[in-house]
Amino acid sequence: MAKCGNDWNRCFHGTIRRETDADGKPVVIGKIKVNDAYIIASASDQWKLGDKLDQIVLLVLDYGLHSDAGRSYDIAGCQYFLS
Repeated sequence: MAKCGNDWNRCFHGTIRRETDADGKPVVIGKIKVNDAYIIASASDQWKLGDKLDQIVLLVLDYGLHSDAGRSYDIAGCQYFLS
């Protein structure tokens, strides 16, 4: 679950997946649908993951993180999409 700031009326639920990285350390990955977009974050434990997801939800809802369609740029002969 992720919420926007301290507003429990703007809560979003998603999935959590537990894996290990290449060094054998535990990794927790969360995916949550917020409006018409998905946010994905990873952390070493579920508490750090929750903090990251809360921050991303705040950026999406209050600061318009996904409101910009972004642009493509040619950098060193490769096409990069920046949002």
